[in-house]
Amino acid sequence: MLRRFLGAAIVLPILGLLVYTVQLNPGAQASPPELNVVTKTSGLEEVKATILGGQVSFRLKNNHRETITAFAINIGDLMIKEDFAYSDVHFGIEPGDTFEKSYLVSPSPEISALPTLYLHAVLLKNGAEDGNSRVSQEIKDERLGEKIQILRTLRILEKEGLFPKDLEAIKSDIVSALNAAESETRISLSELQPNVRNDNKLSDDLTNGLQWGREKMLRRFEVLEQLPTKSREQGFMELKARSQKLFAKL
Repeated sequence: MLRRFLGAAIVLPILGLLVYTVQLNPGAQASPPELNVVTKTSGLEEVKATILGGQVSFRLKNNHRETITAFAINIGDLMIKEDFAYSDVHFGIEPGDTFEKSYLVSPSPEISALPTLYLHAVLLKNGAEDGNSRVSQEIKDERLGEKIQILRTLRILEKEGLFPKDLEAIKSDIVSALNAAESETRISLSELQPNVRNDNKLSDDLTNGLQWGREKMLRRFEVLEQLPTKSREQGFMELKARSQKLFAKL
């Protein structure tokens, strides 16, 4: 009798603790709610998204024959563009591979009011695009703005040969080039797109690309400046090689 009493005295608190833990952690009882997904592309992607605690977990599998180099999605008022063209980590989503990432959104609503996730467009390595052409063009314009800034920086680096003589003077030249007037930007556009008229107003997306390109190139040069003197020659060569590689990718 005493043994049964002791057994019950041990088991009941454990059961109570388990019940209390489950009540505190309702997410352990059910999977995060899955969002409805609408694709504006031809459907050669498998997309899944779940939402929990203001965070969307997103998965995209590439069933194209070409690498996906960029895509655009939106959830509610949030537009998200992932572009791998300038990444040193991801070169794109290879055929058959799956890309996964989590995005912060507004606090998750009730299940009855879950937002819809839209896949608007994907860009492919061979230059093709699939989906909303307007969104695809926005990504291309942003890329073009960054490409112009890489070109401007690269030309200054290449003038220096293998050995940087005066980093301060080089940086001054780069800053001036990156802040060039719109007329200079149109000259660069004509050079990069000789068969395209560039007399219209510069798009907001191209202007954004110019700004992001300016910030990225200056950050990379600042890394070079912070290197010990004996390492700057190697760092300079690596910056030039990296810039050449990025420019060639586009």
